[in-house]
Amino acid sequence: MSTSSGPALRGRILDSWGQPLDGRPPPPVPADQRRTFVEFKSMQERTNQYRALFTGVQGVDFAVPIGRGQTMLFQGTNPEEDRRHLWPDLMASEPQPGCRAKGAETVGPGGWKANDPRGQTVNVAVCRTLADAEELRSKLEARGCWERCTIIVPQSDSPGAGMIALSAALSFAESFSEKDGEALVLGEFESMHRVWNALADVAGQERQAKGILVDPADSNWVDMAGTILRESIAERRKFWFNLVSRAANSVDGGSVSLLGWLWEKEGGLDFRRKQAYEKRVKQVMAIPRISDDIRQKMLDKLKDEAQSSGALVATSAAQEPDDSSPGVPNWEIEELKSITDGHILLRPHESADWRWSVDAYRSLPRLGTDALHPALISVDAPKLRLKMMQGRDRANFLQDTRGAPQTLDKKRAVQIELLELVLQQPAGRSFSVQQEVARLMIASEPDCKRLRDCEVSQRSEVLDSLTEDLLVSAPGQRAVAQILETGDISQEAYDELAKEVELR
Repeated sequence: MSTSSGPALRGRILDSWGQPLDGRPPPPVPADQRRTFVEFKSMQERTNQYRALFTGVQGVDFAVPIGRGQTMLFQGTNPEEDRRHLWPDLMASEPQPGCRAKGAETVGPGGWKANDPRGQTVNVAVCRTLADAEELRSKLEARGCWERCTIIVPQSDSPGAGMIALSAALSFAESFSEKDGEALVLGEFESMHRVWNALADVAGQERQAKGILVDPADSNWVDMAGTILRESIAERRKFWFNLVSRAANSVDGGSVSLLGWLWEKEGGLDFRRKQAYEKRVKQVMAIPRISDDIRQKMLDKLKDEAQSSGALVATSAAQEPDDSSPGVPNWEIEELKSITDGHILLRPHESADWRWSVDAYRSLPRLGTDALHPALISVDAPKLRLKMMQGRDRANFLQDTRGAPQTLDKKRAVQIELLELVLQQPAGRSFSVQQEVARLMIASEPDCKRLRDCEVSQRSEVLDSLTEDLLVSAPGQRAVAQILETGDISQEAYDELAKEVELR
C-alpha cells in the first residue's frame, strides 16, 4: 500500500492513500508515492540533539516539554471535547526562534523558505470522520495556519482502517522529515488497542481449535478470550513499538513527532477508586491487636476521606468496564507509557469552557531541559518546576505550607498556588514564547501584590493583564527583541525583567 505525499497536499483533507476527500481541485504538481508501512529508523539514523516542539500550551511547554522527534502520550478526560477543543491548539504549533532545524531559514508563514522544497513544516491529524475533519479544518483556517496542515480520514470506522490512517499520516510526515523538514502527527491510539485485541482473539480461537490448553498454574495470567498472546507483555509492546518508534529526530536535521491520545474506558476511573477504597478497608480489617474502637475510627476516617473527595459517591455503584465500551483499559495505558518518550495527564475541570489543565505532578517529560525552549530555560523554568514538585510533596507529606522557604535554594520560594496558574489555559488560545516567559516570571514572584491579593476567581484575568503590561514595558520589549533574534534571553535582560516584575 502506498500514500501520496508532498508539500502540494498541505491544506487538504485526504484518505489513507493520499487522495483528496475535500472536493477541491487536485494539486497542481504530481504527488510523491510512498509506502504506507515502513520500518522505523535505526539508532544510527537518529540523533540525540533535540529541539523544542513549542506548542503554545504553557502547561505543556513549561511542565512537560516535548522534543522534536519524540512520541508523547496524552491521556485526556473526554474524547469528544478534547478532540474538538484541544487538538486545534496542537495543530496550530509551528517552529519557533531558537528551536528550528539546523540551517533552516525563516521567511514567511510556517517559519521556512516559501519556495524551497527542503526544510518545510507540516502538521498532520488523523480524524475519525470527514465531518470531524471539516470542523477541524474550519478552526485552523480561522487561525490562519491551515495551509501548513493536512488531515487524514480513515476509509471506515473499523479499527483496521484507523490503524492504516495513522500509518499513512506517519508516511506523509516522513516525506517532509527526509527533506530536513519538521513534521508533527496527531492522532488517537485506540485503533491500535482494538486491532491487538482482534489479533489476540483469533490467536485464542486457534489455540482452542488445536486443543492447546492453558496450564492451570497460568490461569491468572490468561483471563481474556483464553489467549496468552493478549497477556504477553513482550509481544504487545513489540506491536506498539513498531508504531511509536516511527517518530524520529533524524541525523540529517528533519524530524517526525508523534502526539498520541488515549482515554480510559468509561467508568474505569470510578471502578479503580472503588477497588482502592475496598482494598484499604480490607487492610484496616486485617490489622491485628487493635481494639474495635480504634478499628472503627480508622474505617470512619477512610470513609470521610472518600466522601470529601467525592470518590465514595462516584464509586458506590461502579462496575468494571467490559471490552465493548469505548476507551482503553488503564493498565494498557500505563504499559504504553513505558515505551513512549513521556506522557501528559490532563485533569478534569469544572469550568463551562473547555480548557487545558495539565497535571504536572503525574505527567512525565523524559527529556527535561533538552526539550525546553531556550527562552524558558533562560528564566529558570527547570528550577521552577522542581520547586513545584518539592512544594507539593511538602504539602502532601509534611502538612507544610506549599512553597515553604528554601524549597530548592537560598532564594525566596515560589507560591505554588500562583505558579500553578500557568498549567491552566483556555482552549483556542495559544501563547507566544514571549507571553509564556512573562507569565512564568510573574506567577513565580511571590510578592506580586496584584496577583497575590486578588480574588482567586480573578487570578487568571489578573495574570493576563500583568503579562500585557510587562511585555510593553521597556525591559519587556528588550526581552522580546532578544527572543525573536536569538531565541533566548541574556542574563542582563532577565535581571531587568525580574526587577520590573517586582515593581508590579
